Amino acid sequence: MPGRVWALGDPHLSFAAPKPMDIFGPQWHNHPERIRNACERLIEPQDLLLIPGDLSWALKRKQAEVDLAFLASLPGIKVVSKGNHDYWWDSDKRLNYDGLSDTPFVSADNEVGVAATRGWDEPNPNMTREEAAQAQKILTREFGRLAKKLDAIKDANVKIAMIHYPPSELFLPLLKQYSVAIILYGHLHLGGGSHVLPESWNGMQCYCVAADRVQFTPRLISLSGASLEH
Repeated sequence: MPGRVWALGDPHLSFAAPKPMDIFGPQWHNHPERIRNACERLIEPQDLLLIPGDLSWALKRKQAEVDLAFLASLPGIKVVSKGNHDYWWDSDKRLNYDGLSDTPFVSADNEVGVAATRGWDEPNPNMTREEAAQAQKILTREFGRLAKKLDAIKDANVKIAMIHYPPSELFLPLLKQYSVAIILYGHLHLGGGSHVLPESWNGMQCYCVAADRVQFTPRLISLSGASLEH
């Protein structure tokens, strides 16, 4: 079994073309160093560090390389997925970066499996008909991506879904079908006006790990009781 499991989303790195994040609030001051210090204090080499999206502000892969290098240099076994700001990452291509894994990911002993997709906002009454149709189209595509990845980890004992957006209710039958025990998401930052989901959501553990919500410190995710029998 791997060591402990940690999660921290939305690092929003921008080393190649700096984008000061403290324009979004003083809590973001010097946040890459805070992330590194916290990871080095807490995470052991055999631990998993799960990062559900918004890795880099870069627009092109070459520009993102320095941000990926930062993440790869953190301790532990890093598993990352795409967020809505990761324009540099083609959704249907593997990340292919040394020191970082994407999904589907299964630990060497088959104990932990991780599947991920970006997700999207559900259609709502404030959208135009065209906006609602586009949102539904994107969600359908994200549903299909998650389904393929969950099928790839179906034999893992503990299944974790990383969905950058808060999980849509539309994903619920799929998550239940594959006995997903833990959902990790980000996207909802402090001061954004959105409310996080309850941490027990439809019988699953469900955690918002956006970096500013967890004080730029990886959250320890308990696997206790999160098995196929969950």
